This record gives sequence, C-alpha cells and structure tokens, in this order.
Amino acid sequence: MASIGLMAGAGRDWPARLTAAALSFGLGGFLAGVRAAARRPMHAVAAWAIAYVIHACFVALAHVIELLGGPDAPALVAGTGADWVVAAGWALIFALLGGVIANSWLRPAGRRGP
Repeated sequence: MASIGLMAGAGRDWPARLTAAALSFGLGGFLAGVRAAARRPMHAVAAWAIAYVIHACFVALAHVIELLGGPDAPALVAGTGADWVVAAGWALIFALLGGVIANSWLRPAGRRGP
C-alpha cells in the first residue's frame, strides 16, 4: 500500500507528494497494526521500511526495462537527499500514527466492575 503512495507521489510537487505519503503510509501503518497481535507501532515501522525496499525494487526493475528500450525509469530518490529525508520522516510519522491508532482501537476490553 505505502509503496504505491511512494510511486504515485514521486514525480509530483511537494503538497501532492506529502499528501500521498500521509494517506498511504497512515493506512499502511494502520493495516500493519491490525495484522499484528502485539507491538503494533513496531509493525507499522517495519511496514514503512518494507515500503521503501519495495519501491527500490520497482525502480531497479524500471531501470532494467529502460535499458531494454522501454520508457525512462524514475529516480530512486526524488529531489535532493535532504528532500528525501524530510519525505521519509513524514511518511514514518504517519505510519507510526496508523500503528498507534490500530493499537488503541484493538485493545482488549477492560474488566468492568460489579
């Protein structure tokens, strides 16, 4: 989910890029948290990291396709390195937020008094 947001926002301007990251990583972090039985925010962080690995694999495959005569491949890092760090941090915040929301919604019900 989140790697799709990375690909959709990579060639866009900053507001669209950050919006795509917030939506896709927030949802991805939430879904990773829903799937986990415990440590939901840590699963959201793992989903964040895996999204960047999947994105890198897609970019590498696009470069192979470009070498074979296909369309131009996207850059692995959109913008400068500093831009990438800001966007990755923004995405991490929203992935964690999704994991925290999943954790708060999926807690077992507490005991009620007699």
